[in-house]
Amino acid sequence: MNKEALLVKSFQKVFESMNNEGIKESVDKNGIDKFISDCALLAATTGAASGFGGFTTMIVGVPADVINNVIQQFRVTLGVIYHKKGVYKVSFSEFMTIVGVSLGVEVGASITKSVMISIASKILIRLSASTAGKAIPFLGAAIGGSVNYGFIKAIGVAVKKVDMSNIVLDAHLKQNDSDIKTRSLPS
Repeated sequence: MNKEALLVKSFQKVFESMNNEGIKESVDKNGIDKFISDCALLAATTGAASGFGGFTTMIVGVPADVINNVIQQFRVTLGVIYHKKGVYKVSFSEFMTIVGVSLGVEVGASITKSVMISIASKILIRLSASTAGKAIPFLGAAIGGSVNYGFIKAIGVAVKKVDMSNIVLDAHLKQNDSDIKTRSLPS
C-alpha cells in the first residue's frame, strides 16, 4: 500500500472515530462560530506545545499536532455540514466530497481514489506550512499556535462558503424517508 492510500485510510479512521452527536450538541448549544473558534483553540494548543521547546519538542509534538489538526478540521467540517444541512451523520465519501470542495479540489459526481489522494495531499501541504517555524524555542510556540488557529478558522470560513444546496446526503434522504413513513395520512 502506497503512502497516499495509507493516508486516505488514516483519514477514514479519524472520520469514523468522530463523536458526531457531541459535535451536534456543541453546535446546537454554542452556535457554529463558537464551535469553530473552540476547535481552532484546540488546534492552537498542540501547535504551541509542539513548538515550545524548539527542535526537541518538535520531533515528538509535530505528529500529535498534525493528527489534532486533522481531527479539528474534520470536526469543523462536520459541524458546518450539520449547521447547513441539519444532518450530523454522513458517509466518508460525502464528507470527503465537501472537504475537497472546501479545499478547492475538483470533485465530480462520485469521489474517486485519485480525488481522495489529492484531498489528502492538500491537507498535508497546508499542515506542514508551520513546521519549520516550530524549530525555534519559545518563538516556535507562538508560530505553531497562531498558524494552527488561523488554519482551522480558515477551514471554517471555507466550509461555510461551500454551497451545499445541491449536495444531497444519503442520511438526509433516509431521514426524510422515515419522516414520510411516520406521518399519519389524512382521513
